Amino acid sequence: MTKAKTRPGQKFGKAAFLNAAKKTNERLLLQVLLKDGTTYTKEEVTKLVEDWKKKEVKA
Repeated sequence: MTKAKTRPGQKFGKAAFLNAAKKTNERLLLQVLLKDGTTYTKEEVTKLVEDWKKKEVKA
């Protein structure tokens, strides 16, 4: 099976990122962070995840 080539700046929907997630915890995080009906580039999703991981925990 060959990987599909993507163009820089190509956008994908939430379902595409959920299907591509390798781990359950990755999939769960994307499920929460990404909005239905919105498209994202790989770079945008990476930034969203990184920003979320850097957020301070509220007690």
